[in-house]
Amino acid sequence: MNNQFEHINNSHQKIVEVARELFMEMGYRAVSTRKIAEICGITQPTLYHHFKNKKALYVEVLKSELLKMQTALREIIKKHGNDIEECLFQVTYHILMNKPSSMGQMFHDIEKELGEEDKKEIDKWWIESYQLPIASIFEKGIKEGQIRNPIEFGSYPIPSAYLLLNLISSNYRDVQLQEHIAKEQARFYTNVLLYGLAPLR
Repeated sequence: MNNQFEHINNSHQKIVEVARELFMEMGYRAVSTRKIAEICGITQPTLYHHFKNKKALYVEVLKSELLKMQTALREIIKKHGNDIEECLFQVTYHILMNKPSSMGQMFHDIEKELGEEDKKEIDKWWIESYQLPIASIFEKGIKEGQIRNPIEFGSYPIPSAYLLLNLISSNYRDVQLQEHIAKEQARFYTNVLLYGLAPLR
């Protein structure tokens, strides 16, 4: 029985991985379930046993991507959480290096192909995967006095997380950044957020 469940889980994961590659490369409309099934080495009825339709599979691909990011960011925060600057740098660097290569295509497909309920669900997953982990860094920094009190400066955790994500999103071109460039940009964004651009007095 365990082997049967393991086989089902492996098949499910393989379908998601193959679909992810095709969706990210070609976009939602250009990918058929027939093509996904063919590459997976299964029949369309077998694919539909796992996912009721292409839209459900696409949503699962997005959920899988966001969950993977959430897990990674939590691990980084756990490892570097005592050093706010290093933690922000590592989180920013990880996002820059591991963002989907076709983010623009993905945003387009979410907007054009999915219904309002799916969009709400994806928005919730995005908040849990990106916004809340980053906001937790700022929250800890405020509590420990490493970041200015919000009453003094307006540096509340959620808006601060949005600000960092907006800076990162300026690099959401459909290209993969080189490692040294990603590190430079991650360090720049971290310094801007924590210290600003004005010279120290």
